Amino acid sequence: MKVAIIGASGKTGIKLVRESLKRGYQVVAVCRTSSAERLKGFADNDKCTVVTAPVVSNPDTLTKALTGCDAVVAILISVRRLKATELVRSLAKATVANGVKRLVFSAGEVTAVPEKDETLTFRQRIMLSIFSFITLFTPFSMTDMIKSSVMLRQQPDWNWTIVRAPTLTEEPGAGYRLCEINEVTAKHAVSREDYAACMLDSLENPEHYRRTLTVVPAEG
Repeated sequence: MKVAIIGASGKTGIKLVRESLKRGYQVVAVCRTSSAERLKGFADNDKCTVVTAPVVSNPDTLTKALTGCDAVVAILISVRRLKATELVRSLAKATVANGVKRLVFSAGEVTAVPEKDETLTFRQRIMLSIFSFITLFTPFSMTDMIKSSVMLRQQPDWNWTIVRAPTLTEEPGAGYRLCEINEVTAKHAVSREDYAACMLDSLENPEHYRRTLTVVPAEG
């Protein structure tokens, strides 16, 4: 499998690149030019190609990066010039140009619109309100991230999956499980290694097409 990883130079992106190569995938690691140095550890791996641009949502960059790819794993984040909605728009063009239909997206516990049959806990509703207010005064945009989760669902040809995670840690992977969103508590924290493994496991699972998943540690 050839997979494009968008946002490959971030903390989770690097875990995704490493795990993908471990699984034998051919990887196209897409990142900002300013952060490409973080991927130098993969420079000698002939299965990894690094593609850079000032902003990773550039449609021409993505169209070239997705050439020959079977799937996309994308880190959705809205901060400063990085806008999740712009990434979704550009991916819509790039995937059509390259015939790519399988995409997996990251999301925080409350940064994606819940499915119709899902209910957020009181804690999660408070989190959503607080984060939405705080982002009015920071470079982050909760509104843009939530809007992007709506937009990607509207792509008629995409077999998308959104994988939500609570707090992410740098601890070694210890296993994960999927659960309902209202089962997540303030005590849950997932290692980035397990989060990356979950996203890639979902990539190859047709039962996860057009679904929003929630991941927590295997124990706890």
